[in-house]
Amino acid sequence: MTRDAPRGFRRLERGRIELVVDGEIEERARALGLLEDDALERAFAAPAGHGRAPTARLELGPGGPRLHLRRLVHGGLLGPLLGSAFLGSGRSLSELRVTGRLRDAGAPVPRPALALSRRLAGPLRACAVGTFFEEDTVDAAEFLASAPDDRRVLRAAEAAGAAVRRFHDAGGRHADLHVKNLLLREGPHATACVVVDLDKARVASDAIPGERMGELMRLFRSLVKRGLLGRVGSGGCARFFSAYCGDDRRLRAALRRRLPAELRKVAVHRVGYRAAGRG
Repeated sequence: MTRDAPRGFRRLERGRIELVVDGEIEERARALGLLEDDALERAFAAPAGHGRAPTARLELGPGGPRLHLRRLVHGGLLGPLLGSAFLGSGRSLSELRVTGRLRDAGAPVPRPALALSRRLAGPLRACAVGTFFEEDTVDAAEFLASAPDDRRVLRAAEAAGAAVRRFHDAGGRHADLHVKNLLLREGPHATACVVVDLDKARVASDAIPGERMGELMRLFRSLVKRGLLGRVGSGGCARFFSAYCGDDRRLRAALRRRLPAELRKVAVHRVGYRAAGRG
């Protein structure tokens, strides 16, 4: 993976710190001390989220924009072994590039802002990725947990289906599409949706229906796992699917053909969720 900065970004180094930052906010990032050796520790001193990957919000000075910063951590088998140590900064730079390319292609994703990393030992680095903060949004899990009425649920489901379709049509392939990775912004007449957390995402040619359905059902399983499927209901699921397919009858039929096999997978996952005390 090349270490060149994406178009419009500047690559800066000082001591153990590497900062790849949108040129429009470079001076504000410098003033905030993001090139200082303790930049990562200060940024996450008051985390905004405590999921698998810690998150924080950065204020870029008076009148400046806010950023959403996410620490990169290993999942799966490597998680307990490597934690937040990565071989170089390639993964964070890849996320910047992918997010920028998808946004340029019309996908509803955040605007990329920066990649920040600090050398730990040898080639190992601690890394974080920043995007411009999506104001007035709430993740879909929090939205559903607030017990919205049926009208709001249907509007949110329609917005989510349309957003994921635009994401896929732009070439987006999400590595972990789940309910908390959809941000909702409710307006007086419509709801908008943003697809976030593009760690390990990629841009590819148009996906075959099986790939699309695999991601859609991963999102569905996250509702089951979190006990939120009942809040969406059959009407919400139908509204999401209809918004995703639009007028594309061939795609709708191709996805439906894959539904029985995918539902069998859901049944298997339900057993695991119950054993773990979830769902």
